[in-house]
Amino acid sequence: MRKLLLLAPLVFGVALPACRPSPKSPVPPASPPAKAGAAASPAGRGLLTGQVRLLGTPPPVEMRETTASVASVCGDTVPDRSLSVGEEGALAHVVVALVEGASLPAEGLTPPVPVLDQRKCAYEPPILAARVGATLEVRNSDPVMHNVRAVAGSQPLFNVAMPLEGTSLRRPLPATPGTLQVKCDVHPWMRAVVRTFDHPYFTTTDEKGRFRLEVPEGTHTVLFWHPRLPDATRSFSIEGGQTQQADQSWPVSALH
Repeated sequence: MRKLLLLAPLVFGVALPACRPSPKSPVPPASPPAKAGAAASPAGRGLLTGQVRLLGTPPPVEMRETTASVASVCGDTVPDRSLSVGEEGALAHVVVALVEGASLPAEGLTPPVPVLDQRKCAYEPPILAARVGATLEVRNSDPVMHNVRAVAGSQPLFNVAMPLEGTSLRRPLPATPGTLQVKCDVHPWMRAVVRTFDHPYFTTTDEKGRFRLEVPEGTHTVLFWHPRLPDATRSFSIEGGQTQQADQSWPVSALH
């Protein structure tokens, strides 16, 4: 019997290197994300209120004679409106403004469009506050011809005839704060004053001498201005959401 030689298979163990992850190069730490610029929130605001009065017996209202061509519309005389004093000395058309307003935040504040109306041969209002560079609107509500001449100091700004009732014109105000004189050459008793500011923190008093002015929180100085009275100022402090009162009065002897 033939012996069969069975060759047992030889199993060779092959040593394979262990599978280890390759060492990673160190990753530099990520730079912290740039912080988005936080939107500047409007500063807290408070409300400044007050009343302006003239103390003592005011001078009688001067009546100005008109002309025959406008008497049927405006009357034979019209009152001088450079000084408007009501009950208990309430002083209308006084300009109230923050002295340092140009350095304060003004987001979300838009002053009203300045408007002068020619009505019954008089400018309404006789004293107006406006922002520099704003567009002044002048209306003619009379069925007679007026002309509008505006000057800033010695500099003429415009001189426009307005012959028709219901018409209006628009002109830009100077870019520099100051005082404008407005008059009608056809009717010389018609006069108005426009005081301009390079910020929105201003207003004028109503017929009761009262005013309301929204202002940023902090310590401020408020100016009271009237073309026939000396300037007056008051300092006050106010917090956001607070109402602060600042009254002003002049004796009649201060009038000029």
